Amino acid sequence: MNQNSVKTIGINDEPRKDSYLVHVNQVDGLKGILNRDFNNWSNFDSWESISVQQWIFSRALEVLRGVKIDIKCDCCEHNYLIVNDSKSIKKEKCFGKKSVYMIEKVVDEIVLAKARRESDGTYSA
Repeated sequence: MNQNSVKTIGINDEPRKDSYLVHVNQVDGLKGILNRDFNNWSNFDSWESISVQQWIFSRALEVLRGVKIDIKCDCCEHNYLIVNDSKSIKKEKCFGKKSVYMIEKVVDEIVLAKARRESDGTYSA
């Protein structure tokens, strides 16, 4: 996955010209999930909202197809940093960065599952 495939932009940031723009505040239930403790919101399979899971999963599939996605948060004026590790994301307050983290996590899981299927389970990729 290209590191620039999905990124967070702030309220005053313009989306990239070649990206698909989504707004965190337009996804019913997403903020409620991401506002929980890290151990709760980072466990995608435990989310009780199927529609929010589907939204994250759909964005992950778009990223795998090569679509660039800009996620506009409503909590930051500008967003320059890319959060891509679990140590720094645990302290993060930005819903956009948390969304990016979850999308990237699901992309990684899809890639790993595909590699395992293609190897017939004879070894772990």
